[in-house]
Amino acid sequence: MDKVAFSSWNGKIIDNRKGKASKALKSAGVNFPELPGKADALMGWNGLVVMNPKADVVSLTLNYLKEARKISCGECSVCMIGIDKIIDMFELMTEGLGDQGALAEIERIANEVSANAKCAFGQSALFPVSDAVKYYKKDFLDVIKGGRKIDAAGYRSAVTAPCIEACPASLDIPGYIELIKNRRFAESLNLIREKCILPGVVGRVCTHPCEQACVRNYIDEPLSIRLLKRAAADFDLQEGGGSLGGPRTAKKENVAVIGSGPAGLAAAYNLRVMGYGVTIFETFPQAGGMAAVGIPGYRLPADILSHEIDLIKRMGVELKLNTKMETLDVDRLKKEGYDAVFLAVGAHKGNPMGARGEDAGCEGFVDGVEFLRDINLGKKIEPKKKVLIIGGGNVALDCARSCVRLGFKDVEIVYRRSRAEMPAREEEIEGAEAEGVKIMYLTAPLEIVASEGRLECLGCVKMKLGKPDESGRKRPVPVKGSEHTIEADMVICAIGQSPELPVVKAKKKLSTTPWGTVEVDAVTYKTSVEGVFAGGDCVTGPATLIEALNAGNEVAKSIDAYLQNAKPEKGISFKGVEVGKHRGDAFVGKKAAGKVDLLDSKKRIKSFSEVEGAFAAADAMKEAQRCLRCYRVVVWQ
Repeated sequence: MDKVAFSSWNGKIIDNRKGKASKALKSAGVNFPELPGKADALMGWNGLVVMNPKADVVSLTLNYLKEARKISCGECSVCMIGIDKIIDMFELMTEGLGDQGALAEIERIANEVSANAKCAFGQSALFPVSDAVKYYKKDFLDVIKGGRKIDAAGYRSAVTAPCIEACPASLDIPGYIELIKNRRFAESLNLIREKCILPGVVGRVCTHPCEQACVRNYIDEPLSIRLLKRAAADFDLQEGGGSLGGPRTAKKENVAVIGSGPAGLAAAYNLRVMGYGVTIFETFPQAGGMAAVGIPGYRLPADILSHEIDLIKRMGVELKLNTKMETLDVDRLKKEGYDAVFLAVGAHKGNPMGARGEDAGCEGFVDGVEFLRDINLGKKIEPKKKVLIIGGGNVALDCARSCVRLGFKDVEIVYRRSRAEMPAREEEIEGAEAEGVKIMYLTAPLEIVASEGRLECLGCVKMKLGKPDESGRKRPVPVKGSEHTIEADMVICAIGQSPELPVVKAKKKLSTTPWGTVEVDAVTYKTSVEGVFAGGDCVTGPATLIEALNAGNEVAKSIDAYLQNAKPEKGISFKGVEVGKHRGDAFVGKKAAGKVDLLDSKKRIKSFSEVEGAFAAADAMKEAQRCLRCYRVVVWQ
């Protein structure tokens, strides 16, 4: 949106209405929501934007008010009553009952609501209405005089929030939190499952970017959004565990899903809801992908994942375990009745660290992903005295904390940057330190030193931080003359993963990227092979569980469009828009975030029991009351 006729977005007035539309000034660096297709005007929480000087601003305003009214909860009554009064005044205006004084009254009500509403939605919702009346007064007077009619057709709307925008799966976070606040846990879980079919899993291991975006960060502490999601899932289990229902309708087509990780499970669930026959093919003896074989039980108990997979299976999704797919024969799958294929094989192959001797295959040098897989699949691991874990991500932390529980005496992480650059979650680092894990910063591996096929020590070099690299973190630079060795009984390499892609047997070769991931269309997830789609870590490389899950959601929509010869619908984008900010500065009282107990560090290192406690129902409801309901409504024509 480079040019506008008028804008009050972010309180910055851009008014080009006196000139010709084609010569309208640029939008002076203001970031607006990106709309699908061409539009005449939009109205949102932060202002009014008019692209076409002939746009019907009065009708846009009324339609905006009707959408905003759907969001108004009525608990403080301020914005609900205010919006209702303004809508009533609009209806009187259309009947020719009103004057310029009515417009002044609308502005007064809008300002009163903004000043007195108790939630962020109420505080921000009516700013654009006030702008419309102030800057398009003539258009409103024309309606009152009968010279213009209000049109209720041809409008589109969207609702978001700072936390929704930060969530890779765009969960309706204020919505499910509000339901928890009113002890409607079952309804909250149903709302969560619309976009997150693994709520108990995600409620435990999500990296919760939503909390970083929470507006309460500017006031006191962010909401415990992840734990509230878990609370809804746990409440369901306490009540006996519900079901997901069946498909809405029955379709004749069948879809093969290769891989049962979060992406595969999410796609399978959504496709089954749409009515397709779905079969998941899994290499491992256990379903769940990295959630099953890559996350230790102290973070994610196996029964939680198993329960949520069982719910999907009970819908009619067929799951075939121990199915090797080194070769993906697309023609054979089509002959077997599959009309589309979703490749969701994850990234289960550990990356090499580039040290001398690591490819010699000596005893005591272990890949981190394989190490965690062996633990989760029940393989007995003999504890060692000294173990070094190379890496600074969550996999490295999982390996280290697992070693402590397995009885390793001396567990130390070797990381080439400082703590500030460490990609692992802060709570994971703190948990590891509480359990006795040591971390050696600014040290990088140079060589695996072995004798007669057995590990002896790790050759290392000290590092210093240089200029930032492409990741934005400071690049580690070797310190000359600082080479040294560290004796160890085991070295675990955990510096990242990449996918092991099957050989795709098809008329056209499967295109891959220089990083060894599958190349797909950014919108449709289509691969270079007809009828084959791909998503999750095998496309993005190692990402978060919720990102993989959302890829499954999106792929399901794309496969549905493909099988029904339809075009996927593009939605509004708020990329670059400061959704967390709005005009005005209403007072919000400070309240500390709710906390949960952690298993005592001395007790937890003796087993793989879950470390993190959960909210009781009353505590979840109390924490949910801290939500500011930062919904943002946008309507455009």
